[in-house]
Amino acid sequence: MDLLWSRIYDVIVKTIICGDHYVLSAMKKNNMYRNSCFEVFGFDILLDSDLKPWLVEVNLSPSLAPDSPLDMTIKTNLLTDTFNMVGIKRFDRKKESLNKLKYRAKGF
Repeated sequence: MDLLWSRIYDVIVKTIICGDHYVLSAMKKNNMYRNSCFEVFGFDILLDSDLKPWLVEVNLSPSLAPDSPLDMTIKTNLLTDTFNMVGIKRFDRKKESLNKLKYRAKGF
């Protein structure tokens, strides 16, 4: 199973490398920086009878709407991992409200 995932990973990495020049050119054209944006890609991989992975397509804006409980679990984990990688922290409304009240109390 590790060999299969390794082969799939290899296909994905090679595909991203092929498009890297176009992404960097577009970023330079729009005065963007590598760490100021991110994109989630959807890779459709087909396995043949020998379990060799073949790239079918890459979706630039994959649907994140769940179609089943399993799909909900997979996409929730995908978004959690993505937000963690780009450094987005969970917003705690109660904590923020308490901080605002403490700040206001100090002002009086």
